Amino acid sequence: MLINKKNEEFLDLFFKKHRLFFCDDFPWQFFNYENGTIDKNQNTNVRADYLFSKYGFFRETLKERDINYINKERKKRLDYTYYHRQRRYIVQELIDDNFFNPTHHSFKPREIDSIIDFYNIETFDNAKLITHPGHTRFQSSCFLRKNLNKCFVYVNKEHYRDDLFTKQMKEIKNYSELFDYWKPLKNVKKENLRFDFISPKYDDPTKIDIKNGTKYHKQTECNVLKLWDYYDVTDIDKEKNIIRGQSILHSTKYIDYVFDSSEQIADTLFEKKLTIYTNSKDDVKLYFKLIRNNLVEFAKQIMKKKKHTQYFFDELKYYDFDVVVVDEKPKNISELNSNKGFAIWIDKSILYDIKREIYEFTFFTRKNIKSAETNDGKISITNCRYTGNEKWNINKEFYL
Repeated sequence: MLINKKNEEFLDLFFKKHRLFFCDDFPWQFFNYENGTIDKNQNTNVRADYLFSKYGFFRETLKERDINYINKERKKRLDYTYYHRQRRYIVQELIDDNFFNPTHHSFKPREIDSIIDFYNIETFDNAKLITHPGHTRFQSSCFLRKNLNKCFVYVNKEHYRDDLFTKQMKEIKNYSELFDYWKPLKNVKKENLRFDFISPKYDDPTKIDIKNGTKYHKQTECNVLKLWDYYDVTDIDKEKNIIRGQSILHSTKYIDYVFDSSEQIADTLFEKKLTIYTNSKDDVKLYFKLIRNNLVEFAKQIMKKKKHTQYFFDELKYYDFDVVVVDEKPKNISELNSNKGFAIWIDKSILYDIKREIYEFTFFTRKNIKSAETNDGKISITNCRYTGNEKWNINKEFYL
């Protein structure tokens, strides 16, 4: 058995009360509906927060040039989802399609005849939606405009109808179908894995988000299958002759991965001014400065409307960039850029389709990734100091 008796009883109860589906194409726009964003088909609010907040990209990347600052922060081991390094890491993992666990989204229809069509955002407000665990991954999905592909969708059976969702999703009908949706930190034979869906604080009356022994979404009346513990029964402490019970959940190493993925990004970014290579004869620098100015003005409007929100713009002066006009796409952009820093290629035919602050493309970088490129090769960002060949894809929706 992959679970103990207590978990078996809970899961039997869970499947009596819930319908559970697996979704591999969960629209990023749902994040806006859940979080009350006015313009539901844009991600400008999330972008402003990622870039200009107190712990956002522009402020934190400057600090990350100092190795002493990095080492000090690593020792603290703080897990705050609003830190740029956490957000950047989650974005990197979504780009890399490397999430170990599903995100959890529960729905409750607002009306008895409500219909939710994943391809029609006008229907997204027909239900209450709660996401947890997985909110930070969902936010990164909105930032990238890239749908999540590893999601659990829950509905309390009292509120479910067969025509509630127009999208065809795989239904998970019992606990024996659950276990393949989690990936352990190390290779372990499936029969040696143990799953624990019961919260260690299941009997704590102060925990209002715990019911039936695990995570509960009060707004949608759903339990969700948060995996609290995950271990290998063959991992034996021979001296004590007991199972160590050391967790093989990805979350136990999360902070280490965050800092590992952050290494060298700031160093590379500031060793040479960010340079755009293009075959456009238009004023490319002015174009991207206007995009930046518009985004700053948008962020300032948010601050006026939300008095508790603070954004910071003084650091922008450190984020200048150069534009170099060439006849054609460079065959070796790293060499052209003196094997230093990051270099961006933008083809003239795609320039005016881009609606991003130019430094947003640096989210597609990591110390061991050589370049990221669109499918048509018209936009790319290259780590000029790295000599490997690893490559990421820039999704078209990102820059539009």
